Amino acid sequence: MIHAPKLIPEDLSPGDQRSASADLGGIRFHRIESVRDPLFPRAFDKLTELFGPRHEMETRPVIEHRLGWNVCQPRPGKPLFHYAMILALDPQDRIAAVRDYTAIVHAPPERAACTVHLSHLWIDPAHRRSGLAGWMRAFPVQTARTLLHRARHALHAPISLVGEMEIPDNQDEARMIRLIAYEKAGYLKVDPRVVPYFQPDFRDPAEIDASGRHLFIPMTPIIRRVGHEAETSAPASEIKAMIRDLYAMYSDTFRPADMELLWKNWKAYPDGPAPVPLIPPTQT
Repeated sequence: MIHAPKLIPEDLSPGDQRSASADLGGIRFHRIESVRDPLFPRAFDKLTELFGPRHEMETRPVIEHRLGWNVCQPRPGKPLFHYAMILALDPQDRIAAVRDYTAIVHAPPERAACTVHLSHLWIDPAHRRSGLAGWMRAFPVQTARTLLHRARHALHAPISLVGEMEIPDNQDEARMIRLIAYEKAGYLKVDPRVVPYFQPDFRDPAEIDASGRHLFIPMTPIIRRVGHEAETSAPASEIKAMIRDLYAMYSDTFRPADMELLWKNWKAYPDGPAPVPLIPPTQT
């Protein structure tokens, strides 16, 4: 089995084209697609170290379950998921970057399209502004094509990369740096005034129950519609389908009671051909 993703310049976003000629200094890439991968614990621990204290990282049992999706076969009426981590290691075997993501496709007769949920990304400060981030944003496109093939769809079907990002806050320097990075890469965000979005509560179910309430974090989907990056709006039906895919992914491992209010919010979203504005991630 091939574990190294390919460096495909055509998969880079418009704002990340400089990554194609970047000198990565001997960094090697490894794609983790099984809980038995010996590098899985290192990648998971690194993401948990950063995102865990902010309640933005799923528990290890949830991630292990998601890795089990990769051997599932298409089921009528059910989405097909593929979860992976990309680990970047420097010549001294130190972690330079790690990202995880899930590709989501519906089997025929549903519309051929792939939504890729960009979960988390960590890059060592020493490797920022090196071109590495561009590749970490591009690698999921390969998995999207793999999943489209498994679902018996054409490889040129629409692919959308979707990340959940915080609301802009000029008092939070780290947050603004993240938003600016994706804005420069060419990502746009779904106008939250039209489509208000919330991330599920990632805490352990016992902790949720003990607290007596859910902590739904207001986020904004930032998206890259591959091949349509210059368009500043998208049909409401397309945005609603993307978020349906994200919530379907979460619903596979979260309790129905933990998703109920989110699905209710989703049902109220606009639908049909009406355009939803796509605006710069830093715009308030």
